[in-house]
Amino acid sequence: MVSMQATAELASASTDARLHDDRRFVYAVVRRMVRNEDDAHDVTQEAMLLAFRYRDSFRGDSHYRTWLYRIATTAALTYLRRERSRTARLTDEVVPEVSTGAAAGPDDALARARAARDLAGHIATLAPTYQEILGLRFFDDCSEREAARSLGISVSAVKLRTHRAKRALRERVTAAAS
Repeated sequence: MVSMQATAELASASTDARLHDDRRFVYAVVRRMVRNEDDAHDVTQEAMLLAFRYRDSFRGDSHYRTWLYRIATTAALTYLRRERSRTARLTDEVVPEVSTGAAAGPDDALARARAARDLAGHIATLAPTYQEILGLRFFDDCSEREAARSLGISVSAVKLRTHRAKRALRERVTAAAS
């Protein structure tokens, strides 16, 4: 006769194995879309949390993996949209001649992509305090107040650092263009 404890352990092991398989499946879906290992892990975590949070909404109209695939895809697309808007916003402020709003054609889209890639390289050359403030303000989408709290400085110091960081970045971009 199997004890209650043994039955509970078997059920737990089964659940752990399924969770591991689901996580691997979601990671594979997300990794193909995001194309960056670290970001894929973050998006996978977000997708797994969404699946857990909305597990009661699974009606069984489709296969479980289809439902999970849709959640993973939605999480990845949301991540990509958010990243594209953050990069575009910073690019618009630092390199306005390249960023004239929505891309009118393939050449404009290519110019924006190159500017964003170059911008990332230039950001890496900035002082760590400037990298940090640009990261918080443009990539983590923190308000000035949130950035100030996170860094332990005043809001006016955040404004000043942001201004100086953008100016230094603009100077690097201008120097590289000439």
